[in-house]
Amino acid sequence: MDSYQYLIIGGGIAGVTAAETIRERDLDTTIGVVTHEAYPLYSRVLLPSYLKRNIPREKLFLRTIDDFIETRIELWLQETVIGIDGKRREVTLANGATLRYGKLLIASGGRVKPWGRPEDESAVYRLQTLDDADRLFAALALIKNPLVIGSSFISLEFIEIFLLNNITPALLMRDEHFFAPYLEETGGELMRAHFQRHHIALYEHDEIAKIHRGQNGLTVMTKQQQIISCDALAVAIGIERSLEFTHTANILRGDVGVRVNEFFETNQEHVYAAGDVAELLDPHTGTYHAAGNWTSAFLQGKAAGLNMSGLRKPFINIPSYAITNLGLQITMVGDCANASETIVRINTDTNEYERLFLVDGMLKGAALINRFKDRAHILRLIQTQQKIDAYRDKLASFQFDLTAIPVI
Repeated sequence: MDSYQYLIIGGGIAGVTAAETIRERDLDTTIGVVTHEAYPLYSRVLLPSYLKRNIPREKLFLRTIDDFIETRIELWLQETVIGIDGKRREVTLANGATLRYGKLLIASGGRVKPWGRPEDESAVYRLQTLDDADRLFAALALIKNPLVIGSSFISLEFIEIFLLNNITPALLMRDEHFFAPYLEETGGELMRAHFQRHHIALYEHDEIAKIHRGQNGLTVMTKQQQIISCDALAVAIGIERSLEFTHTANILRGDVGVRVNEFFETNQEHVYAAGDVAELLDPHTGTYHAAGNWTSAFLQGKAAGLNMSGLRKPFINIPSYAITNLGLQITMVGDCANASETIVRINTDTNEYERLFLVDGMLKGAALINRFKDRAHILRLIQTQQKIDAYRDKLASFQFDLTAIPVI
């Protein structure tokens, strides 16, 4: 039986960063990384750049097998974890092997939510793994009229990938407008105009009812009786966390992931979690939140590795994500889900938009379009939990500069 002082489930950026951080602090300990992937670490955030033909495939890879050999981190490729025995400190793999650990980190990430019928799978494209990207790359020369499904950052990536390959997609979403949880109606209208400028047919507040496969492709019938002809379905409906193996260890789960404290500790001794799978405690508010993006996963992996190897330091981070889509710069900062009130300001001439999310007079999150310059100050205001009530009347106009609100 193989045994490691530190065993990590997941070979993505969170897991590998944690492993390398531990190695930097302890040159002699044993470290193992188990991943279902067939490849060593690659950049998921660069997959769209590969499909847009901005970078070659080889630039996606961030580590080689030799890198793991050099750092003496044992990498188990194409292995699936099926169970954890917390009492015996053992992990069971699908191939029947058992790995023993001193401390365990769950950084298994997520996968695209199940969607559609098996008979339609040949026309369905996703964008979560390198295999997904390779499959779409090979098909781009044949796809003529794809339908993008979902209102997400991945939807925007799909749209730009198609347009930069001289393919005009259509877009279908359940929400009343794009990014409905983050943008109110005026922000939704700004996004509509953005899609219209690029000649994208938009189907809002609707979803697929039936799919018919014919000789010339697919015919989609929606619940609102819209008929859409297409030859590919690009699914961008979010991920589900890869946590099915955790039930054997009675690890506490939250709404979407494993609940951990500010030190990445789960409710089970010697078991930690980080990255997309972690619901992290905010010690200031007592609430838990999950951050499913690359930067957060990297930062959490670093902090988890430090805590696992003996440096007990709380992790406090405001999640932030940004994308530039066909000239439109979109940024989400902090918590945009649990506000008691919001303040909106917009300039349709310049396509600038901000929605500020407040709780008890304090800024908790923000949705920004073409206002990336405000991101840094917004982060400082959120971090310092300052009351901004005195500026409420001014905030509705871009004539007021957010940096005029002092950070104390």
